[in-house]
Amino acid sequence: METVVTAEKLLYGGDALARRADGKAVFIPYAVPGDKLIVRPRSEKKNFVHAEILEILSPGAGRVAPVCLHFGKCGGCHWQQLEYPRQVEAKRLILEELVYHRFPETRQLTIVMRPCSRPFAYRSRARVRRRAGRPSAVGFFQGGSHLIENIENCPLFLPRLNDALSALRQSRFEPLETKFKDDIQEISVACSEEDEKWAIGTTGDKTMLRKKVGGFTYNVTAGTFFQANDFMTDALVSHVIESFECVSQNYGAALDLFSGVGLFSLPLARRFRDVTAVEYSRESHRLCVMNAAEAGIENLKAVCGDVAGWLDSQTSSCFDCVVLDPPRTGVGPGVMERVGRLAVKTIVYVSCDPQTLVRDLERLDMDYWRIVSVTGFDMFPQTYHFETVVKIKRITNEHE
Repeated sequence: METVVTAEKLLYGGDALARRADGKAVFIPYAVPGDKLIVRPRSEKKNFVHAEILEILSPGAGRVAPVCLHFGKCGGCHWQQLEYPRQVEAKRLILEELVYHRFPETRQLTIVMRPCSRPFAYRSRARVRRRAGRPSAVGFFQGGSHLIENIENCPLFLPRLNDALSALRQSRFEPLETKFKDDIQEISVACSEEDEKWAIGTTGDKTMLRKKVGGFTYNVTAGTFFQANDFMTDALVSHVIESFECVSQNYGAALDLFSGVGLFSLPLARRFRDVTAVEYSRESHRLCVMNAAEAGIENLKAVCGDVAGWLDSQTSSCFDCVVLDPPRTGVGPGVMERVGRLAVKTIVYVSCDPQTLVRDLERLDMDYWRIVSVTGFDMFPQTYHFETVVKIKRITNEHE
């Protein structure tokens, strides 16, 4: 049944929250806070309703016309209908509410969300979907489905990444292993402004791209993980490294878990006497070793292995700090407990999903640890996604 509601706030996941006259929560995609809307239920459960907008009676503050013609069908973006500064504030409020609720002792902390200097044309890598055939369809899944929204140019992509999208549409690649029905393939694409080229992560394709971050150059491939926003990665890395209060250069030993190609490992090696980088992916591990060698770094030990298994194999802890940068699913069972038992002074957790972040942090014994800072980085404008960096320090005496 159609009803009139007013959107209250944006939620992690992209929807806006409203409430019906009977008090039931209503989740509405593509709404903005303050919108007065006529909506229609798409599905209804005992305690909430998923609804769609039929008409905007009066727009909320900051509502704008979306840039992309595919917006509302393509599932890649969620908030193009809202001006960018309000997107940033919405993300800050989402992060603040989640952290304050799960860790009440943090309510005295000021939580910030750092904006991106380029709300569009910032992505240098992505995972896209391709359906085989002539013509082939290349793009992203439509919201809530496995139908591909065929996209020629994505406004979030750097120009060279859109070139890769075009090449992928025109190519006659050999069939790939598919994860979805109807021969839909998931393919990684990436580009490098430094090399002025792009690459497509097909089976056996090891095209190398070089990415400059801070004072380092990283070799990556389209299929290996690396941060996707070229305009925020410097700030993210600098913040993580500066989170450690090194009293002098070459101070102590650092542990980088889920280290990837060495994004944090290399700058850590300039600050700490010794760095150990642990990564499960063989390809990322190989590139980390290569990147360290090209940078002339000799105090970095790269380990290829499962993080939990490697931690179990350690008979003693000689580390002063730990960096955690796990995938979206989090660190996995038992890892936080193992890290908490290390005799380290500081843990810095870098997360692309605030919900798995707080789940993992709750596994630390907060009688011995204290969250001292929480900072968001808007690495993904126009979407609900963002990165979070949390600094946790060991409590060394009862007065701290």
